[in-house]
Parts: sequence; C-alpha cells; structure tokens
Amino acid sequence: MVVEYTPREHMNTQRFNVTIPRDVAVRLKGKANKSAFITEALREKLGAEARGRLDEELAAAYRACARETRKGADDWDHLASDGL
Repeated sequence: MVVEYTPREHMNTQRFNVTIPRDVAVRLKGKANKSAFITEALREKLGAEARGRLDEELAAAYRACARETRKGADDWDHLASDGL
C-alpha cells in the first residue's frame, strides 16, 4: 500500500469530533499524528467496502452472463441430437 503525505497547508481539511472506546484511545495515544493515522484507516475501510460492493456487482454480472450462455447452449442442443 502506498501512503501519500500531503502537507496540511495544501490539504482541504475539516475538523470532525468523534467518540471512540477507551481501549482504542489508549492504542492511539502513542501515535505521533493521530489525524493522519485515523484518516488512513478510514480510507482503507471505506475502500474495502467499495471493493466489496463492486465484487458483488461483478459476481451478479457473471451469473447473469452464465445464465445467458446456458440458455444459448440449450437453444442449440436440439441440433446435436438430429444426427449431424
């Protein structure tokens, strides 16, 4: 994974206050740049969700294509039994 650093003065940012469980807060305590760490984690999670949706759409398209292929093959099956 490639992580790009964009200096703060060039980045469009917005303050966002969230409440997190104490155990997560303790684990973040040692991170030098919590905002960058959380941003990277959110981008990874959101990207994975988007890829999951795309995977589902692709699988549905493959299933539809397979049904059409089977239907086309069934349409031609009668030729195989006519002695040709």
